[in-house]
Amino acid sequence: MAKKRAGWERKVYYGTAGAAAATQITRAIDVDVANSPAFDDTTTRGDGSSVPKQTEQVVGLAAGVSFGYRYYDGDATMAALLAAARAGTGVAIKVERIASGETEFDGDCYLEFNSPGPLTGGMVVEFTCHPTDDYGRDWSTG
Repeated sequence: MAKKRAGWERKVYYGTAGAAAATQITRAIDVDVANSPAFDDTTTRGDGSSVPKQTEQVVGLAAGVSFGYRYYDGDATMAALLAAARAGTGVAIKVERIASGETEFDGDCYLEFNSPGPLTGGMVVEFTCHPTDDYGRDWSTG
């Protein structure tokens, strides 16, 4: 029987852009991976005897990663990610679905962050990763 998986089993890594991400981000929460093809409408008129049926084809591929990160004073990983985001410097990002290494995303990204400050609850920094090939590596998904 197949094992059911939980979200906490997902692993996120970061590293130097242009190389494989190898440092695990152990304080990441709510990790999301998106695979979003871009589509072009290829619908044709047909012979005019019935309403056209809409069709599409894939004309581009997009992927993205986002994750929350619980803020702790003196956290070196948090400091490195925030510094990269503020400087516009790319980082390597890798997400594995489970510990056995099923890769969901692997590539270099520019980071964007948002740091909401609710009155109650812990402080979380939300990172959004924007894939790039500026560092000689093309991103891939599982």
